[in-house]
Amino acid sequence: MLTYLLAFFILVMAAGVMLAVLERRGRALPLTVSGWHGLLGVAAVVLLVMEALQHPGNHAVNAAVVIFMLTALGGLLLFAFRASRQRLPLAVVVLHAGFAAAGLVLLYAGWMRH
Repeated sequence: MLTYLLAFFILVMAAGVMLAVLERRGRALPLTVSGWHGLLGVAAVVLLVMEALQHPGNHAVNAAVVIFMLTALGGLLLFAFRASRQRLPLAVVVLHAGFAAAGLVLLYAGWMRH
């Protein structure tokens, strides 16, 4: 299951990179695209929580759950900016991406341990 979750998170993160690049170039995609990125991210976090509850001894995966939850909160803030048609604050975008990358590294470490 961790293999599939790792792949799922990589796909969600790749979509996020595309969104950030397009936003930075001034070609923001429709709000629905950002919404799907968020919904898929939340679905990935829920599946990761379920995995962590079934295998509580994998501390790297447990830490990834916490980091990805914080990432989701940052994503919700970014979505609020997009929904109100405001420019996304670069600092929040960078923090969101940084937390996602840290979560992915922890998930990868947990996958390697598994």
